[in-house]
Amino acid sequence: MAIDKNERIKLLRQLESQRNSKVLVYFSYTPLDDNILMPLYSQLVTIGKTEKIDLFLHSYGGAVDTPFKVVTLIREFCDKFGVIVPFVAKSAASMIAIGADEIVMGPVSELGPIDPLVKHPLYKELWIPVQAIRYCLDYIQRTIQENPEPDTAALALSPIMNKLDPWIIGDYEKAIKASKQYAQQLLASYMFKNQPEKIEGATKALVEGYFSHGYPIGRKEAKEELGLNIVEATGELWQTIWELYTSYDEIMVERDYVSIIDYSKVE
Repeated sequence: MAIDKNERIKLLRQLESQRNSKVLVYFSYTPLDDNILMPLYSQLVTIGKTEKIDLFLHSYGGAVDTPFKVVTLIREFCDKFGVIVPFVAKSAASMIAIGADEIVMGPVSELGPIDPLVKHPLYKELWIPVQAIRYCLDYIQRTIQENPEPDTAALALSPIMNKLDPWIIGDYEKAIKASKQYAQQLLASYMFKNQPEKIEGATKALVEGYFSHGYPIGRKEAKEELGLNIVEATGELWQTIWELYTSYDEIMVERDYVSIIDYSKVE
């Protein structure tokens, strides 16, 4: 059984004390999109302007443009912005994380590549990595070039090529460029504002450096390989974060929720 509301608020306030911040929770199993913006804004207005906000973030990602809007909106209400990743903040959620001043991660916390996801043109509920289109094109080109009978290979691959709409390919290519642009702008404005030499390498790695969209980037890799500003959660801080994560996970299961935006309301 999930812990009750009072216990959850107690944990939130405990985390706020440990982090000296106001903690805002976004916990979701549905793709991140602009539907988050209105309820997020309402919560921020209720909280009001404060020195530091931590976003307690659990999400597998979603739309390309939404993370930049989320970061910009939250920063309207605080001077310092942190992201706490209890377990998973992948894809578009990782884009939110790199828009923070610091990212708090524990031993099981994961970021992920930020190569964008887009909706399949026919199967609207299916989200696919844009890089998959690139790999398909690379496969076709390589197969034709390396085949001793390229005309035969091209003929065999023609059913695949006929399904590749050039307008869609162009749109997907724009999505990759947008992802790079957002990442560079966020890093340049906040986390790497005093270390501009890190921006290009981190952006390239996050957008193009991983073959699997689900690749788990742990705190050590995020800090040492990507150069991100990682705060390693240990001891009582990590215990609070993990207890809070499991409590929200239980709520999601028991109440069949797809997402939650929450904070420690004063009652």
